[in-house]
Amino acid sequence: MGKQSTRKNKNIYQQFRESCGLTREKASEKMVGVSASRIEKIEYELQEPTPYDVIQMADCYKRPDLCNYYCSHKCSIGDRYVPEIENSELPAIILETIASLNEISPLTSRLIQIARDGKITDDEIPDFAYISRKLDEISLAIASLNFWVDKTAGENNINIDLLHSEKEKIWKKGSKE
Repeated sequence: MGKQSTRKNKNIYQQFRESCGLTREKASEKMVGVSASRIEKIEYELQEPTPYDVIQMADCYKRPDLCNYYCSHKCSIGDRYVPEIENSELPAIILETIASLNEISPLTSRLIQIARDGKITDDEIPDFAYISRKLDEISLAIASLNFWVDKTAGENNINIDLLHSEKEKIWKKGSKE
């Protein structure tokens, strides 16, 4: 293994690479089209990574959350539309999902009332904003679960290809109904 950097204020890309025990050269060998010098420039913030670079690093470092970090912090579109997803453990993710679902369940009739005329009036906005926020929480919980699966698939012997295949079958079946 190469010499460990003693630099303070390492960015997330360097932290994740080093947590894998990889030098820039070794990381570059595991990526397609990302040189060691490019990795260094990204880590020293001399160049911004491209989405391609981030995907390569996320796959190499086995950190799918790196993609979420990039989208929620570095991309102007993602900054507006992609929330940052925190890494959590499976039990916490499941409990958060169930809690969010339980909170939204009694609000569905109010959401139907609001949506019935196809408009959201000023007097409906407070209720709609609250319901929308609760739906955002469910979305975050689901995204956290997907990140957890992607991140821990190898560690927990999850057959990720089978999982994606089954989800695709369900998606296709649901779109036909």
